[in-house]
Amino acid sequence: MHGLILPDPLTDSLAALLVFTLTYAQIRIGLLLYGMVAPADAEAVPLLHVTAIVAGLMLGLLLLAGLPHAADFLPSRLYAADSPWAISVLEFVYRFTLPSGKTLDNAGLIFVSANPLWIATISYIGVVLASFAALQAVLLWKGMPGIRGALAALFMTGWTALVVHHLAHLVAWSATQLNFWLFPLILVLWQRMRYAPTVRSH
Repeated sequence: MHGLILPDPLTDSLAALLVFTLTYAQIRIGLLLYGMVAPADAEAVPLLHVTAIVAGLMLGLLLLAGLPHAADFLPSRLYAADSPWAISVLEFVYRFTLPSGKTLDNAGLIFVSANPLWIATISYIGVVLASFAALQAVLLWKGMPGIRGALAALFMTGWTALVVHHLAHLVAWSATQLNFWLFPLILVLWQRMRYAPTVRSH
């Protein structure tokens, strides 16, 4: 088995479970902050946050396209003896919770140069959708509630993009740490999110 990572199932499963818990908390915090910023009756307009989330998913793809270490996601790198993902929980959180400056620079270059075109096009659509969500809020609510709604929509777009970036790295790191334990944990996390109570605005 030379050249492959053979993880200790118990230790690495607990480590990955901790990171999954932190990721779930990150998602819930985003929803909580959205509910605090958005107008009290924002839930009556689901198109607002749905549009913002879709925009965030598209811009999250732009962040992934800008990763300087995209080759590290290949299976040959995931399970190599010198895999870049063979790192501790603390190092993972420190390195991959937020995009690096290089990632942001590359993403900006893709956006401006439209190369590759398909990534740039998706990101343009994401910007249009985010702008539409903000404009929709301003038109639906007058005065300060409209400003709050616009800020909440833009916040949700940015937060979703960050979650996409983080989840992509989490899956790669967990695949290295867990192997066959990865997908049951993803299923548990997904079910927990699916049936979690909705955060309400105040």
